[in-house]
Amino acid sequence: MDTQLHRREFLAASVAVLSCLPEMVEASADKVNHPSLQGVVAITTGGGVGEQRQRGELNLLTLPKYIREKLGMRFIDVNTRWFTSYKADYLRRVREAASDAGCVFTNLKVNHAFGDLYSRDAIERRSAMLAAKKMVDVASVLGARWIRFPLRKSQAAKPDSHRQLAAYAEPFGIQLLIENGGGQTDPLSVTIAVKAIGRNVAACPDTGNWADAARAEGLRKSFPAAASCDFKVFELDTRGQHPKYDLKECFDIGWNAGFRGPWVIEHMKPQTENFVRDTILIRDKLKSWVAKAEHGEPEN
Repeated sequence: MDTQLHRREFLAASVAVLSCLPEMVEASADKVNHPSLQGVVAITTGGGVGEQRQRGELNLLTLPKYIREKLGMRFIDVNTRWFTSYKADYLRRVREAASDAGCVFTNLKVNHAFGDLYSRDAIERRSAMLAAKKMVDVASVLGARWIRFPLRKSQAAKPDSHRQLAAYAEPFGIQLLIENGGGQTDPLSVTIAVKAIGRNVAACPDTGNWADAARAEGLRKSFPAAASCDFKVFELDTRGQHPKYDLKECFDIGWNAGFRGPWVIEHMKPQTENFVRDTILIRDKLKSWVAKAEHGEPEN
């Protein structure tokens, strides 16, 4: 979530951001023709993958090979906590590592504190906007088609800064995504923000970030406007079932709303043990559900 920085720290960080912005704009000039992700099962870099980063087991240069060889996936939603630099040469190395592994970065999730886009202080607001635009440039260098910035509940109805970012991203072929925050209780929260932004924006419902009572209705309201989905999964039991909530119900709601992918797994397993096995199990469940839904096959 957005975290306000002390004013001096914020402005110092903004100066660092702006110092390399012209290089990033030049480096991100090429638009990308994105292939369809219908039916695709992808992975995020939060959850158990993020835990491996924190333990020093993975970094952005080794991540794509791990995703491809260990999990059998190609499409990666990456968050900004993984980045050690935003310089163009480093970003190109990251993209090359993905290409060498046969992987593609699909979505850049801006998870670090970069300032307050809705600050009452005009200087801080302007600095935050410049820092946010730099993240769009980063997404373009990586070849991503989407970018997601946190949006507070209080900002959803009047998301002026997000509207500006959507307009800035559009010439690069990058679309803004709106995701429900953790514990969201308002089923209309995502659709309200998407409608308020209005252009070059889509929903990205997170199956786990709803309060239990709001999950089903929140997904029903969000999926019709969705371009992607965070298919959040917590611990599985010994039978491979998901006690926290019904994963198949979440999939069915999305499918019945016309959503066809990508289904982006965020497996919130804190330990490496059985992470690969369980993630592959979830991957295969999703692929099976997609195949059966496409052919109109009933569940056994």
